[in-house]
Amino acid sequence: MAKKNGKPKTSKVEEGADRVRRKEPYSSERITRVVDRLREQAGRLSSLVRSMEEGDLDDVVVDGHAMLLRGLNQIDNFADNTARAVREARTAKFE
Repeated sequence: MAKKNGKPKTSKVEEGADRVRRKEPYSSERITRVVDRLREQAGRLSSLVRSMEEGDLDDVVVDGHAMLLRGLNQIDNFADNTARAVREARTAKFE
């Protein structure tokens, strides 16, 4: 049986479609807000680790772990893309 490709792609942009732009400007303040959110999330995870250690728990079964790993990969990619954009903007500024 042939493999299904899921949802067919449209050839033209539908009017009023809610699409996220592929590229979007980020200011240092906007990136700072992202970093603050990541710090809050890291704090929550650190708290969970302490709770597990205090409760003498070896491990817990967590749903959604694959989603976390994909998210971490996306954060790495975003950081790489941001570094490249900063490098290119600095180079363009001095040309």
